[in-house]
Amino acid sequence: MSIINWYDVSQYININEVIENPHLPWNKAGLSRNRGITVAVIEMDLPDAEEEYNWYWISLNIDFQEVMDNPDQPWNKRGLSSRDINLAVIDLDLPNATEEYDWYYVSQYINIEEVINHPLLHWNKEGLSRNMKITVAVLKLNLPNATEEYDWSAISARIDIMDVMSNPRLPWNKDRLSMNRGITLAVVYMDLPNARGEWNWYWISVLVDIQEIIDNPLLTWNKRGLSYNEGITLDVIETDLPNAIEEYDWLWISHGIDIREVMDNPLIPWNKAGLSMNTGITLAVIEMSLPMAVGDFTWEDISRNISMEDVRRSPNLPWEIDGLTINKNLIIDDLLYM
Repeated sequence: MSIINWYDVSQYININEVIENPHLPWNKAGLSRNRGITVAVIEMDLPDAEEEYNWYWISLNIDFQEVMDNPDQPWNKRGLSSRDINLAVIDLDLPNATEEYDWYYVSQYINIEEVINHPLLHWNKEGLSRNMKITVAVLKLNLPNATEEYDWSAISARIDIMDVMSNPRLPWNKDRLSMNRGITLAVVYMDLPNARGEWNWYWISVLVDIQEIIDNPLLTWNKRGLSYNEGITLDVIETDLPNAIEEYDWLWISHGIDIREVMDNPLIPWNKAGLSMNTGITLAVIEMSLPMAVGDFTWEDISRNISMEDVRRSPNLPWEIDGLTINKNLIIDDLLYM
């Protein structure tokens, strides 16, 4: 058991495993970062636990209902600010809380409807610029007590792309629009008379819908960017893109591609280190003959991503504890009796 990293185990384990196994050497600093942490767990007697609870991380991860039901706990307001905060929590009397709310982060993570409904609060426009739900309607609001200024680079990277199409004369930033997850060629082709910067074809290639590439093979796609595109397939890789720049990155293709493409096409130059990081990795793939593959499988990455059923079926393989401890499917018995 001495080789088990209990900080990592405590951070990633299903919290019910802690409740059912209180005598294990849990790490309270790790539990503080566990997204399932509850006040009931914090108040448990964990006789062999190490370190202390960190209330910044607890405040960042715990369900808000726990805060509302337990206002006397030593919540950290900066931690509460840095997540999907709401005004109901901010309005609570938290007599033992530490630090102060940070309105930059509150503005970044708040439900945008709260801004619309409460325009007189001390919103931070730089934070609002980084809110994933920012809209032109909010940008046009009169926020008389707001601080800082809007950041159009940050707004362009996050705003719903339909807001761009409906408001072409705003000072968009083309480089950051290229990084917007909603980017389409229709936006790239638009007249944006007040936009700054240039289109970034690396990021467009990463984020654009894969069908746009298939339908427009003559554009200056970036193959390295395409390697990171979540929709990448062998059909796209085999498409003639005569004006594309750079080369495909097989490590990242192997990392992100549907694992069935690997099983159906063993003669491709897959990268074994990339396959090890693929969340679909299985023992069947590891045991395949991949004669054109490069590199070696990395067992820490495999241990992090593979199903625990595969681990249980083959306990004598060189599994890495550091990878298994953060495998999302881990249960305690897998560690203790391996």
